[in-house]
Amino acid sequence: MEFADYLNEALGWARMGFDTVNSIQGLVIALIAAILMGRYNRIFVYALGATLVHELVNIGRNFYAGAANPLPDYLDLDVLKLVAIRFIGYLIAISLIYLVRRLFFRG
Repeated sequence: MEFADYLNEALGWARMGFDTVNSIQGLVIALIAAILMGRYNRIFVYALGATLVHELVNIGRNFYAGAANPLPDYLDLDVLKLVAIRFIGYLIAISLIYLVRRLFFRG
């Protein structure tokens, strides 16, 4: 594969990741993470935490909805791919919100 193919693949993952986070639930989680984040070098930790919170909220919603099995099958590669894509989405969303926070609020 050429460099352009790898770049298109990475951009596709980034687009899918932001699409999975671009909901009220995801944006609220990203906003809270960006507000709590003191320095940008901690972005991976906060994105991982946001991804875990997102998964826990989804499990809680399934549980309260009365699902027979509220836990996703984390051994399935498709589910793990969705979680990885969501992590990338949180990297993007938290970064953008943090950037806006730093530019306009200087704190």
